[in-house]
Amino acid sequence: MIDTTYPADAGAATYLLTVRGTTVPSTLDETRDIHNSTAGAPQSAAGARSLGDLSHNVYAPIGKDRDGELLFIDLWNSVSGLGTFFANPQVQAAAGQLFAQRDGIVWAALDGFGAFHLALPKGRSIGAVGLIQVPVTSIEHAAGAFTAYASTTLNRARSYGMVSHSIWLRVPNPGEAQTQEVIGVDFWMDADRMNEYYALSLGFEHFGPVFAGAPDTSVWQSAPGDWVEW
Repeated sequence: MIDTTYPADAGAATYLLTVRGTTVPSTLDETRDIHNSTAGAPQSAAGARSLGDLSHNVYAPIGKDRDGELLFIDLWNSVSGLGTFFANPQVQAAAGQLFAQRDGIVWAALDGFGAFHLALPKGRSIGAVGLIQVPVTSIEHAAGAFTAYASTTLNRARSYGMVSHSIWLRVPNPGEAQTQEVIGVDFWMDADRMNEYYALSLGFEHFGPVFAGAPDTSVWQSAPGDWVEW
């Protein structure tokens, strides 16, 4: 077993990284090949993990309106390691091969927002993710709204196959002011059942008073084919 030294700030707190953008290749198959030979190459994956990248998953859009887009969701436990990794010119060059345009954002977990993480039934796996990204009037007021939403929808959502629900606060880049932008991340077992549930529009009345702008919502499915993930 190789003894890896992790960054000094690697700890129990995890940070969410979302990278979302329009791909350079015109097909998902071409994009997968480039991903697996760059970000997914053994040396690159090992480098990311040694710097605190705990997990890396790839999602393709659902619906024609987002054709040509791709979403990465990673969990890191070292902010310094994340910065070191993405400052690497080789990593930047690989990202340029994958994305014509991309938006990479780091998020810190928020407590008191009604988050939950449920076990998967035997033989099931994560199949889809729903995102909501929105500025809020205040973190304190938003905590109450998101908790009320989770309280009134949890049982129904689970019957449709929801696995987890978490809320994160945007981490500003160096030199930027702190924002009040949050992201909600819902993981599901099945994309069709996820969409059926969201079509019910349950619990949305809790959010009106705390949203400071129009929410950006999107739904994604686990990218088809053999993508390198960890």
